[in-house]
Amino acid sequence: MPAPADERRGVRAVDVYVQSDAEQLSRLVGLVDRGELRVDVAVRARLAELAAIHEQATIGVLPGKVVVLAAAA
Repeated sequence: MPAPADERRGVRAVDVYVQSDAEQLSRLVGLVDRGELRVDVAVRARLAELAAIHEQATIGVLPGKVVVLAAAA
């Protein structure tokens, strides 16, 4: 299903496809655990801050990955 865009409001859409692969994820976790792979987390943000994070990504000033913090239950 295509992602809906709304050009009138400046909303663009991008389709992203992901294939779950438990074996690959397990290998990646092992690399991280052994210190052989480092994930550069640039920002930890609450859901309400994501619009600003997207803007940083769009203009190319976001230096790494983003961790979205879930609201406390």
